[in-house]
Amino acid sequence: MDLHDVSGYRSTLERPSLVFYARPLKHWIETDPAAGVDLACATVLFDNMAFNPITQALPARFVCDLSELDSAGASIELLFGEAFASRPARQEALNRLFEIVLIELLRAAVKRGDACAGFLRGLAHPRLVKTLSAIHADPGQAWSLATMSKLAGMSRSSFADTFRKEVGETPLNYLTHWRVSVAQAMLKRGTSLKMVSAEVGYASHAGFLRAFRQATGMAPREWLNSAAAASAPPLGSPVEP
Repeated sequence: MDLHDVSGYRSTLERPSLVFYARPLKHWIETDPAAGVDLACATVLFDNMAFNPITQALPARFVCDLSELDSAGASIELLFGEAFASRPARQEALNRLFEIVLIELLRAAVKRGDACAGFLRGLAHPRLVKTLSAIHADPGQAWSLATMSKLAGMSRSSFADTFRKEVGETPLNYLTHWRVSVAQAMLKRGTSLKMVSAEVGYASHAGFLRAFRQATGMAPREWLNSAAAASAPPLGSPVEP
């Protein structure tokens, strides 16, 4: 089976493999007409594609032998079984199973060193992971460079330099982007603008508006009414087999 995409990439896949395109890129597969191939395809829908740490950290195209997905063998067998059967709650089962496969894919990318500068590279760092996990869990906390570096057990200068090298931007810029991303998800769920700004860590409503416009180029209400907001489906939308 040969995999092609419009970038000119071509690869012959001789063993059961997983192919993941983190960003839209037209691709196609050529197979031996006599032998054929069994395929299970899925579309993963993320909130706020403009700033999604996972898709930004992965290479545009990730290809790996299924044997590289350490503990996903049983999940993949179940996924194929559900994909080619007609059982009650089939779609819900497929969604959950593919989430497990996606986690294994991310682990494989980190293990192979294929993760681009970004969230995944940060998670692979024994000190940065503590700060990144805390920021993602509680973006509304009063974060400063001092509190971030203390959590990582590093000096401020060492933390700032390491964070920029591994994640690709300064700690405070990353925090702003993550806060705005969380705010976008809350706005799409119908949360009031005033409540959103407080929840993501802005004591000043004006400060939140400035940060949002700086990150997106639009005011929150303008973004919410835009085609960009309408075209980003909510996290957890169905995965189509």
